[in-house]
Amino acid sequence: MRLLLTCLMLFSVAIAAEEKPWRLYKAVAETRIEYRHNADKLLQVKAQTEVKATPGAFLHLLEDTANITNWAANTEKAELLGQPDAKTHLVHTYFSAIWPVSKRDMVTQSVWQQDASSGVLTMVVSDMGQHFPAVKGYVRMQQVQARWTLTPLPDGRMKIEYQGQADAAGKLPHFIGDKVALKSLFKTLLQLQQVLPVYPQSYPGLV
Repeated sequence: MRLLLTCLMLFSVAIAAEEKPWRLYKAVAETRIEYRHNADKLLQVKAQTEVKATPGAFLHLLEDTANITNWAANTEKAELLGQPDAKTHLVHTYFSAIWPVSKRDMVTQSVWQQDASSGVLTMVVSDMGQHFPAVKGYVRMQQVQARWTLTPLPDGRMKIEYQGQADAAGKLPHFIGDKVALKSLFKTLLQLQQVLPVYPQSYPGLV
């Protein structure tokens, strides 16, 4: 029994050592971004903001791929590759870059679900890039993982929480990729505040 407890304690310490504390990147009003690096020095980000919108507006926005450049920073375009079911979207996103940095792209699958009692919507984003051929002129991003949590608030407002990571791949130095990622995420959250109210219509299947 003592050996088991010792092993459990060592395991807990190992987990705590791997998960470094979050560091603040920037906080302005309701918008806040934190970051840290995992054991492989991959940037992980955690962010939140508040908007005047509903979870349905967020889903409509994601499906409106033609409008992605108006809210997602540094994007060129996005293509909806498929929708296996009502709650799943497969999207190919292309990102712009300034020379000498190469352009990037990623293929992701997003699956959402909603808690019927609270109305909270969660969306899990996973990397599907390995299942699709590379595109000439673009570096395929790797290890893309994310989770969105949309919580309805009083007076028609909504709290948006995001946590994710992605490897820019290629020969891009980490300090450059990290700087671009954090700056882009902050700009994206601010632009969401402006764009989401444009989608007031309800979304099928949501409470």
